[in-house]
Amino acid sequence: MRFALISLLGLVALCRSDLLLPFSLSNDLINYTAQLEQPSSNGSICNVAQLNYCQYLFNQNFGLNSSVSYDQGSDIFSTIQDYLNSNVTQLNKVCKARTNFYHCLGHSYYSCMNLHTRLESNNTDSSNGFDYIRTFRGLEWVCGGGFREVMNQYDCVENFPTTNAYQSCITSFSQSVSTNNFCQSIQQAGDCLNRVYRNGCDNLEAGHYGCESFRYTFYKACPGIQCSMGNNTLVA
Repeated sequence: MRFALISLLGLVALCRSDLLLPFSLSNDLINYTAQLEQPSSNGSICNVAQLNYCQYLFNQNFGLNSSVSYDQGSDIFSTIQDYLNSNVTQLNKVCKARTNFYHCLGHSYYSCMNLHTRLESNNTDSSNGFDYIRTFRGLEWVCGGGFREVMNQYDCVENFPTTNAYQSCITSFSQSVSTNNFCQSIQQAGDCLNRVYRNGCDNLEAGHYGCESFRYTFYKACPGIQCSMGNNTLVA
């Protein structure tokens, strides 16, 4: 059965720019993504008390209420997006807070940053759970492997989601993605973003950055997705 997106685009107004890529998935596709991420072992456990404590410390950096946690992922996503889009100083602040959050969770970081685990938690709806996970997975890339490219081409990569080229890739994705072709559609969207970022910023690394920015949200559900740089295929 094919599931449509809630809307063709989860884009904000065209005057806004975004480092965390703006797009939306239907609840059905979010839940399907969670199924694909279901841990294969009972040994993968997230300590919720520890997660809430680490989230509390993270929130203090951004004026978020101390009670805001993973069940309010959409609020966290929009707050972090605003900071990332301000300037490179705020970008560095976000990345430092993300590093501290990662170290606070320690070995449980990846088990806690699992969509299936988050949606299994009480009072976490699909949209909030998805926004929570894609916030921190997006930061894994922006503050990790993609950090140098963000710093080198901040204006281009930050503003690129406002372009028709970006919107065309996401529209094509939204019109074709289903549970029958889920990972294939994500690969195609990543390839499209690779091409338009590369052309728009006139830089091979920017193309790879655009693809990875999309791929990172889904790397647990679709581990075979690849992003290329020029003629070389890379898996981050």
